[in-house]
Amino acid sequence: MIVQKNKSEIETELKIKLSPKDMEKVLQKLIKEKGESEVFHKFTPRMYYDTPNFLLHKNGISLRVQYNLGKNGHLGEHEQTLKLESTSDAPPVSGVLRRKEYHSKLKNHQPDLQSITDREAIKVLAPLKCKKPVHIFTAAIERRFFDLKLQCGKNHGIVEMTFDSGYLVLSDNSAYQNFSEIEVELKNGRTNFIEIVRDKIIRIASSAKVQTLSKAKQGIHLQWRHNGQNELLNHRQSMSEAADTTESLFNKAAVI
Repeated sequence: MIVQKNKSEIETELKIKLSPKDMEKVLQKLIKEKGESEVFHKFTPRMYYDTPNFLLHKNGISLRVQYNLGKNGHLGEHEQTLKLESTSDAPPVSGVLRRKEYHSKLKNHQPDLQSITDREAIKVLAPLKCKKPVHIFTAAIERRFFDLKLQCGKNHGIVEMTFDSGYLVLSDNSAYQNFSEIEVELKNGRTNFIEIVRDKIIRIASSAKVQTLSKAKQGIHLQWRHNGQNELLNHRQSMSEAADTTESLFNKAAVI
């Protein structure tokens, strides 16, 4: 299924949730300070997968597949991304997510854990080798992004600013949640550049709060909440049916 070898990279980013109105406020403020109006756009729905009992999530793993549009007359292709939680020797920053990503090309939208070739990933995935992932939810997100150059004393850095708007929807369309989030991803420099941008965003937007959950975890939690609501409704229905049965028997006994 895989038509290209795995590529891996370390992702260090902070997520900030905020209202759509505040997101636009932050975007316009940073564009003005940046001194240019070029902002890149893309809409790439991403399908997130897990086992039926969420073993990937429970092991700190996320798995998604997206379709990337083609370029220069060539057709696009499906890309699989596997993410594992990672550690760093750098001083910790509250809320910052550090993960190792593994990218590979697919012939279709079906994920393929068997194709992973990285030794670290293979070791983590070993207990799940025979498990088949199923589609849990889709993140339908419009993304606007640009690089922001920063300076702190003699130190220089670059962070990618990403503004995501859209929603997360379960695979059967039975539930969804709106999504409005800014990602601050370190591209070059020290982790404290993320803190600088975080503090700036919080000063601009009153609704801004650090989001400690990745999209994958937010989607899983949406599924869990929906499952819990269904279980509650089923329980209430069973209790109601039991009560109706009891009342019917009581009425029959009263007639006798």
